[in-house]
Amino acid sequence: MMHKVLLIRFSAIGDLLLTAPVIRELKKEGAHITLLVKDQFRTTATLLEGVDALLSWEKDSKALLKTAASEYHRIIDLQGTAQSKRYVRKIKFKTSTFKKPYLRRMFLLLTRSNTFALTPVVERYAEAAGVMLSKDKVTFNLSDVAPFEGKIVAVIGGSHEGKRLLAKQWLEILKSKPQEELVLLGGPGDRQLAQEIKAELPGCTDATHTTIEEGMAIVSEAKLVISGDTGFMHAAALMHVPLISLWGATHPMLGFGPWPQQKNQREVITKGKTPLSKHGKVPQYASNPMRELDTEEVKTAIAEILQGRTTP
Repeated sequence: MMHKVLLIRFSAIGDLLLTAPVIRELKKEGAHITLLVKDQFRTTATLLEGVDALLSWEKDSKALLKTAASEYHRIIDLQGTAQSKRYVRKIKFKTSTFKKPYLRRMFLLLTRSNTFALTPVVERYAEAAGVMLSKDKVTFNLSDVAPFEGKIVAVIGGSHEGKRLLAKQWLEILKSKPQEELVLLGGPGDRQLAQEIKAELPGCTDATHTTIEEGMAIVSEAKLVISGDTGFMHAAALMHVPLISLWGATHPMLGFGPWPQQKNQREVITKGKTPLSKHGKVPQYASNPMRELDTEEVKTAIAEILQGRTTP
């Protein structure tokens, strides 16, 4: 009999991508996996290899309450929020739940001490799902062929200002590189920033108009990705693409650093106060730590990776 698993993860882009190693292990056990996700992130969910069916939180969750207990053999809640916990309680079926370390994270944000560093979220997902992780390269459902190969991909976007660099910082990092090798990746909200960079580097390519899938394809074929704490950063790490991750208001200690760690990665962390918040918001009382990120350190990391000196 088929082993049917209901996996709950509503959002967001990076968090969904980070479920990929867990889904891979569940598939090895022969599971048929249904993923419950919010409509806003359905496109991202379709990229997860091994998901057999997608259900909409907005459209399907009420009907699912009546059928889940009889239809599924396991329910795994990787959202772990009050909303998802209330929902699974209504199903009245034993559920494996991802536990969010609220107290430890609070102490980490208050003290900024490595004493309270959090276990990588992928490993906490695996613990909730009861699987042992492989650190092998993750593959995604990418039907689009990357329009660029062997490029330096600069992910200029970020969900909050504490994850984003200014145009002048990107120019300091990129200006010494051949412009035809540079691709600027982001979303529609990053087009003005891309235009500012292109005004000084007209030979680079603006790819901020691409879809998530197209962006993932570009990342998969890059010779180097430079990114703040974004979904594309997580994608690069999961696909073992050479990566320089940039950290400002967030910090790898929060558990969302590149996973798995590889020799072809570097982390460049601001000289300012960090972490300030989980999501990259900068409190009104604080200055944006991304403004204190050392661009010379980034340039050194680029040179090391491109020259093949990948030993940390």
